[in-house]
Amino acid sequence: MGRPKIRHIAVRAADPEKVSEFLQKVFAMEVAKKTPSGIVFMTDGYLTLAVIPPKPGHPNGINHYGFLVDSLEPISALTPVQPAEQLQAGGRSPGQHSEYVIHDPEGNRIDAAVEMWPTK
Repeated sequence: MGRPKIRHIAVRAADPEKVSEFLQKVFAMEVAKKTPSGIVFMTDGYLTLAVIPPKPGHPNGINHYGFLVDSLEPISALTPVQPAEQLQAGGRSPGQHSEYVIHDPEGNRIDAAVEMWPTK
């Protein structure tokens, strides 16, 4: 794989189902998974877009983005790495044990993972 690749983006939406239907119709994206908590995982065959439900006190729009990496060691050598926040049952990503949350200098959340959700 080599260089890290952006493999997922999470967007908070007031109506994830409506956004999902729009993305299917306009951009031919497919639903990869729906969780009991209302998250709709969409895919274009490579990138996963998580459309997540609203949360009081959190604005709609981009919530975070994630990189697929070969190893977390180079990431942890450059920045303090925090274990990923616990995801609700049914919403866990493959390899959550190897997913970490970091923040850029402006506080934007970035996930780094050595495994990613299936896109097909």
